[in-house]
Amino acid sequence: MNSFHSYGQRWSPGYGPGRPPRLPVGFIVVLAVFAAVGVLADLLFSFGMLFAGDSCGTSGPGGSAPVCDAGVWLILLAVPWLGLVAAALVALLGGIWAVRQRLSPWYLLLIGVALYLTACEITYLVLFG
Repeated sequence: MNSFHSYGQRWSPGYGPGRPPRLPVGFIVVLAVFAAVGVLADLLFSFGMLFAGDSCGTSGPGGSAPVCDAGVWLILLAVPWLGLVAAALVALLGGIWAVRQRLSPWYLLLIGVALYLTACEITYLVLFG
């Protein structure tokens, strides 16, 4: 006879397939800290982008910079944020996949950080290159 605690389970407690592995708590904490640092960096960059077009329309050295085009300015503003979202998704979903494959999720965190830094570098090169 099934007890209340085993209602709806195919296996008795202690038998059958185990729980799927979970992400380590340390991984989630480090991912959250990296995401918070990324948000702060992107907010600082977004504040700086408010002043990027100050020399547009002048005969100064930055008067014909690519940032003077409104479309380019919006893209440059969005690329670091999109890089942060992509990096967090790669690290989180890749970490879940790695743990289920019995691999270490920490390598995916490094790939996510590299993806975010690449997005920031692309923005920097377009803005100042």
